[in-house]
Amino acid sequence: MVTCPAPAQVTGDECLFCHRHDIGPGWQKNRHGLTIRQREDTPDLYLLGTRNRIRHLKKQGYGKFALQTPQAAWDPDRFADHCAGCHASGIDPTAKTFAAAGIDCYMCHGNVDLEHTNDTSLVWLSKKRRSDAPAITSICAGCHLRGGRSRSTGLPYPVRFTAGDDVFRDFEADFAKADDPGLNAGDRHIYRNVRDVVVLGERGIACLSCHQVHAGSSQKHRRVLRGPICQDCHNAQGPMKAVRRYAVRSAVCEY
Repeated sequence: MVTCPAPAQVTGDECLFCHRHDIGPGWQKNRHGLTIRQREDTPDLYLLGTRNRIRHLKKQGYGKFALQTPQAAWDPDRFADHCAGCHASGIDPTAKTFAAAGIDCYMCHGNVDLEHTNDTSLVWLSKKRRSDAPAITSICAGCHLRGGRSRSTGLPYPVRFTAGDDVFRDFEADFAKADDPGLNAGDRHIYRNVRDVVVLGERGIACLSCHQVHAGSSQKHRRVLRGPICQDCHNAQGPMKAVRRYAVRSAVCEY
């Protein structure tokens, strides 16, 4: 059970003081940066989700959002009980509040040592610190391994996880889903990759082998050699750009 208090975190605003030219211009267009954003024509409302389904949010006191239901009612608990862990930062699982709406830098990069300006290997996911496949997989799996649950709270997201820790100390998932042909192909791909790294001990292909988070680019993805994991989405024969059609759906995210 995870009982330690959440550590003090460096905020994204502090990070942007130095990274305002390389990361800042593109972050508000990045999928991770768009997890929650204000609605431009109605500033009191916020948007959750993107192309598959968009939901409305409105503030409900400190660190809380009410989520609009399909029936246009406002549910005060749904966001905290289902969405907050992956769409907000600094979650207090007892009060079910968050410190910041959206994904802040420390969610992926951890508690950054101020000396990282002289040694970037002090920062998780930097170019000098992306070879630890289990640790990097833990960073991504907490949100992208949809269907898992916290052992200590029962919530569908890990609690008080900091980059560099083992997310599976508290977060449990059924890795049998990695071989379930009935599962959404995108989710099955993630289950398979996480299982291969965490359970089977493989170190060949982890999340950053294909995905460039800040750039939002698929260039590395296109360069990856053929392998069994690629066939979750790509055909075994023919050009790799030929992607299998599948329905994008998620019981966790309700679309």
